[in-house]
Amino acid sequence: MKSLISLCMLMLFFANGCVQRPIHQGNDLSKEKIWLIQKGDSKFQVESEWGSPAIQDPLHPKRVEYVEQVKDKEKKQAYVRGVIVEYDKALRVKSLQYFGF
Repeated sequence: MKSLISLCMLMLFFANGCVQRPIHQGNDLSKEKIWLIQKGDSKFQVESEWGSPAIQDPLHPKRVEYVEQVKDKEKKQAYVRGVIVEYDKALRVKSLQYFGF
């Protein structure tokens, strides 16, 4: 009985490893999360919802980019989408530029 249970557990372990999951890099930018941020929101609110930005350019300290890259080998799909956020002097969202949605 113990060997049967062990065999079943081993089969489940290896079967789970055969499933290919999409490769996800960068920020998690679901459409529901994107629309939570609007002009006038603080930098703290943006980072609370979306996390740390993927790209921060030291030459443009008031501009950050949130980028998501997903590759799904089973569906043979790959996409890149993101948001460019510009802040004003008070670190409030001045503009939002969406791409890939």
